[in-house]
Amino acid sequence: MTPRVLPPGVTTSAVAVRVVLFLLPCAALALALPDVPHPALVVAVLLGAAWWARVPDHPAGAITLLLVAGWWTVHDVLDWRILAVGVLLVAAHVLATVLSYGPVALPVDPRLAVLWARRGLLSLVPMPVTYLAVRGLDADLPPAWLWTAAAVGTVALLVLTARLTQPEPG
Repeated sequence: MTPRVLPPGVTTSAVAVRVVLFLLPCAALALALPDVPHPALVVAVLLGAAWWARVPDHPAGAITLLLVAGWWTVHDVLDWRILAVGVLLVAAHVLATVLSYGPVALPVDPRLAVLWARRGLLSLVPMPVTYLAVRGLDADLPPAWLWTAAAVGTVALLVLTARLTQPEPG
């Protein structure tokens, strides 16, 4: 009898999806090459991505995404790689959201995966438009932190709006 590598009920496809979740933020940081991020950042992203792949609804995922986005922000990179990084980070977030709907042994409902894939694609719609606007409208290119601050403010306003527009319980 061969020893089981995976716990009972866990399929290899479930593990493969979690490996993809681990690889997405790592790939987003790897796009920085030939510039090499600080080793502490690389280790933090690797550990955070590994923990996130193991527990998809853990805050380690948000921290990992913020570390990668923060590196790109601090280094004022505004070329094609920013679009790829954005797609990778959104894909990681959507994948973790789908995986967080149940334990590792629970197969992913295809309808749920399609729903979240559509939502992820919709969230990417403004990205190329914003990128082209920033590249084309401002010859001096404002610092990248400005766009991160604007994004954080926008998310805060969206969360506030969502909270204020929820129906009253009762």
